Amino acid sequence: MSLNHLIWILSFPCFFAAPIFAQKTAELKKDGETAFSDGRWPAALDLLGRYQQAKPGDPGVLTKLAITYYQVHQADKARPLFEFLLQQNPQTRDADLLFYFARTLHGQQEYERAIQAYKAFLRVCGDAHPLREYAVSNIQRCVHAAAIPQNDAVALVENLGDRVNTPGDEFAPVPSVNHPERIYYAAAREQTLGGLRDDAGYEDTKTGHYCSDMFAADLGSSGWESAGDLGGLLNTPRFEVVLDFDQSGQVLYFFRGFTLFSGEVFADTAGRKDEYAVKQPTFSSPMQPEMGDGAPYFFNDTTLLFASRRAGGFGGLDLYLTLRSKGVWSAPQNLGPAVNSAFDETNPFLANDGHTLYFSSNHLGTLGGLDVFKTFFEEKKGDWSSPTNLGAPVNSPGDDAFFRLSKDGRTAFFSSDRLESLGQRDIFIAYFKEAQPEQSIAVGGLFLAQSKLADAGKSAGSTPETLKVGLPTLFYENDRTILSPDNLKTVEAFTALARNYPDATVLVAVHTDETGPAKFDLYNGIKRAEIVGKALTDRGIAAGRIFLKSAGPGFPLARNVLDAVPNPVGQQLNRRIELTLNNFEGNLPVQTSLERPAVSPVMATAGAARFDAFHTGLYYKVETITTRQILNNDALAMFSDAMIETQPGAGTYRYTVGLFQQYTAAAALRKEVLSQGFSEAIVVAYINGIRVSRAEAVGLLKKYPDLTAFIKG
Repeated sequence: MSLNHLIWILSFPCFFAAPIFAQKTAELKKDGETAFSDGRWPAALDLLGRYQQAKPGDPGVLTKLAITYYQVHQADKARPLFEFLLQQNPQTRDADLLFYFARTLHGQQEYERAIQAYKAFLRVCGDAHPLREYAVSNIQRCVHAAAIPQNDAVALVENLGDRVNTPGDEFAPVPSVNHPERIYYAAAREQTLGGLRDDAGYEDTKTGHYCSDMFAADLGSSGWESAGDLGGLLNTPRFEVVLDFDQSGQVLYFFRGFTLFSGEVFADTAGRKDEYAVKQPTFSSPMQPEMGDGAPYFFNDTTLLFASRRAGGFGGLDLYLTLRSKGVWSAPQNLGPAVNSAFDETNPFLANDGHTLYFSSNHLGTLGGLDVFKTFFEEKKGDWSSPTNLGAPVNSPGDDAFFRLSKDGRTAFFSSDRLESLGQRDIFIAYFKEAQPEQSIAVGGLFLAQSKLADAGKSAGSTPETLKVGLPTLFYENDRTILSPDNLKTVEAFTALARNYPDATVLVAVHTDETGPAKFDLYNGIKRAEIVGKALTDRGIAAGRIFLKSAGPGFPLARNVLDAVPNPVGQQLNRRIELTLNNFEGNLPVQTSLERPAVSPVMATAGAARFDAFHTGLYYKVETITTRQILNNDALAMFSDAMIETQPGAGTYRYTVGLFQQYTAAAALRKEVLSQGFSEAIVVAYINGIRVSRAEAVGLLKKYPDLTAFIKG
């Protein structure tokens, strides 16, 4: 890889806000390195990036840039930069370069390569290096991570999106007790009260940090959106963090302190409009935040769990329980060695059944940092079961914590600093295929009180009039194999072909097998389509040319079940991605055909043929709603041929149902959809699988007269 090629990959767009030479290059480097040392990553990225533009090739600057890209969660730019530096100097003894290259690989879940990179770091770092023991531990975590299975009970984990998360720090989500579509959370970011301050609480606009304020977010028709902060009576220039509510949802417990590790807990009564008293009473209990106790969870008004480093524990943070009787709290009780370890255990959450405990730990059996674990109190044994790692996709090589199940047990909220997050930590939501049963049973705390507790593009140079190209079907096992080496070859060849025909629309259709409720399969499909869409745009195909769709499990090649028994061969055939080129006229100077594997008549279905018909000639569908996140209700289950559509970078998803050759049939379905509460439902037209606007339809009336009714609407 050449340096020029690397610069093209990185393409520093944010560095052009100011002219490169508006500041002396020496000053850029000095100020950038100062920002780097201070951990002011956006400033370091700007300054060092501008210096790199002015004087490219400085290995020290490139190393700091790569580390900075890692710190701002841009692994797709950090990794090629690290690889370039190691290619230029394979014998490097730069411990920082090697360590953060290992961290990048680890964060991308390439555990075997990460192990080798950590070992390369250990060979040069010396015994006194402060990160040596951490690297040794991470090698063990990588070994364990490779053996931790995927959590099949989780259908989907999704970032709450940029209406809630920012490049700052969002964490500690708490579902509302009385409003199922609301959460509260903490965020340290721009525009929080107090601005930038040092550790003593004084204003420091150069090297200071933002303190966290408390916010709310609501689920609207198009996804999660911030409902704003909780107001100046609660938020101050210090750190505030939402902790929990009482059983009625009217008493808010929150933390306030000059740091996140030392302060006070307050209890205040919420009014109907989230207005609070001017002076909040402190909450008195054996938990001592000023001594470092934290992460409290109020199971009910008389049962409190929290994390503490107090003497007598097993090492690091341990989990403790205290109970209140007749207004008096008991002495905190350590949950014991079945739960606690020599590492940190924190953020307890006890499900409604009073037996099932979730918490986060960073011991050696994690994917990387803090992982969420689950344990169950066994009455006969009088102790907790061996905790199990929730696995991916809930856990990641980053820190995953503050896990809370929703009231109905169908979703869970947590925070994570995984590489896919928008900022330091983001708030994520996990969707379960079925409601978690531990949330459906309430014991009122009595139990606890009595217990211890492909090569398609090579012919692109042929004569256009005679060119015939077979387009291989891409198959995948999971999200990580969508861009497997073989699939990537096909994508690259297809890209070369598509570049030769710039007027053609690129269609990406993702199909899934049946793994759970159809709404999750459908949504997983569009997220996979986005992976392919990004690969295409990264290779020079304009996003406006690309049409992404998820057909979910609705158009199978083969039967998922044969004779009432799961059919693994059919399931594999149905996990497929199909890339095609087309236009309205169907007159491209290239004849393309999808190459699908032959399917035994015993297991074959007509799904693929139905899907191909949709990509031939005129068809109509009904667009029900446009969202930014999954449509998490079952209202569409009554309608056939559900799909999701989007374009790369759009950030919105269009849900459609039905599949008709006549407008009148689609219009009739629209009335049914409207009656189900989808007030924005419209009929949309497609020709050769491409969505047609009314303006475009006018020019196609001669060939497709039925478009007259569509144009009139």
